[in-house]
Amino acid sequence: MNRIVFTSASDSFTLNLSPSAPGVRAELIFSGIGISNNSSVLQSFLAGDGGQIIFNNTSTAGGATRIGGRGAIIFNDSSTAEAATLEAWGGDYFDEGAGGIVFNGASRGGVARVRVFAGYPSREPNGFVDISHHQSGVTVGSIEGDGNIFLGPNDLTVGANNIDTTFSGQIWNDGHRGSLAKIGSGVLTLQSSYTIGDTVGLILVSGSIINLEFTGSPDVIASLVVNGISQSPGLYGGPISGAPHVIPEFAGSGTVQVRPSTLANISTRALVETGDSVMIGGFIVQGPLSKEVVIRAIGPELTHYGVPNALANPKLGLHDATGALIASNDDWIHTIVGGIICCPQEDLIQEIGFAPTDSRESTIIADLEPGNYTAIVRGVNNTTGVALVEVDEWGLNSSVLGNISTRGLVQGGADVMIGGFIITGSGPKKVIVRAIGPELAQHGVPNPLADPILDLHNSTGGLIAVNDNWMDGPNVQDIINSGHAPTDPMESAIIATLPPGNYTAIVRGVSNTTGVALVEVYDLD
Repeated sequence: MNRIVFTSASDSFTLNLSPSAPGVRAELIFSGIGISNNSSVLQSFLAGDGGQIIFNNTSTAGGATRIGGRGAIIFNDSSTAEAATLEAWGGDYFDEGAGGIVFNGASRGGVARVRVFAGYPSREPNGFVDISHHQSGVTVGSIEGDGNIFLGPNDLTVGANNIDTTFSGQIWNDGHRGSLAKIGSGVLTLQSSYTIGDTVGLILVSGSIINLEFTGSPDVIASLVVNGISQSPGLYGGPISGAPHVIPEFAGSGTVQVRPSTLANISTRALVETGDSVMIGGFIVQGPLSKEVVIRAIGPELTHYGVPNALANPKLGLHDATGALIASNDDWIHTIVGGIICCPQEDLIQEIGFAPTDSRESTIIADLEPGNYTAIVRGVNNTTGVALVEVDEWGLNSSVLGNISTRGLVQGGADVMIGGFIITGSGPKKVIVRAIGPELAQHGVPNPLADPILDLHNSTGGLIAVNDNWMDGPNVQDIINSGHAPTDPMESAIIATLPPGNYTAIVRGVSNTTGVALVEVYDLD
């Protein structure tokens, strides 16, 4: 459809868009001008569960319009929400569907009033806004309600319409670096101490006020930026909060805890064989509370990125510090209930944005007490190939992932071992990265890599440092003082202080030798 026009004489109008039968999708698609409302009354477009209202190209949702419901409201290309009121309703006793407002591509939020609501009464799913697939980030007029907001790697800027609103839902970025930014003269009141996910940052512009209207524990946030200046880790609040760090643009008695930079979102790619040459990822949950994590074993998807010999059907096992198997999965769309897994996880995996692209890949969501854990990736029926093991933070508390490692078979060419990690937060972090080979023989591991060499790269692929034989590097004493000096002079280690961002550690054998090796990252702060 090109355009719907309401003249100055138009009466109030409501369009209810609902499928005619279960499994049938009802769609209203604008690909031209969109909606033009020249009347002085509100015009409503409501999508029921299974309905979609889609704006493509440069179409607009117009002004004095109400667009929402329990269906999907999608902005693609360079379309704009302009001055509409967008609503996403949660499920209820009679309708289990929930509405979603999605911004893709280069679409814009204009000065739209965005309202997202939880299911009623206390019924999931919740209405949501999702900007995780946008190309850069979205500005809207305001946010309100108690539903969910999914940022992904993007910033959501609110306040362009200068009105006062209240939000008590939850804002997530799934471990990426998306932030909530506040502009404008309107006051945004956050009413829950769990509103901002602990990997989400908060950005304030002078004169824009956020009222933290809650008491008790502070909301844990990844970073705080005020007028373009990153604030140090610590406890922040408004003048009446009693917090040690006071920000005038905060109001109310609530506080936020800007947590120190942490290691997060670890992943390693390596060749998976059988026996002692399966891939073993280790990590530690540190802190006073349990930590929710998402663990994935990826194989078939790697072919989309040109990786040869991808593992066709990976299987994932999660073990505790005693070596006991506490959870397993083979094909993420079929949860294996048992151990610490009490119920099916397929829907939750999709809702939080961690669904693999291939049904043969494996995923476990686990709430883990502080301690050491191991994720082991094998091929079903002892098949072999290149796979990726990932551990991602998911959850709202101060516990963190630390001291991460992966053991795998290092070959030549594309089958070297590639370890990835992310530093989150607002400040730099000191780490030591190690490539261990000969030491593994002392622990009964056959075929250890005799002479590993280690490269550390930034997110653009730029080489930060390289080491072959840790005692020949420039930081020998620092490595010794860290308490993490390798036991064999042929092993490699790099100490670096790194700003927040994505990093890659590549382990290969000197002169293209092969064998089992361990890549490790330790937090030295």
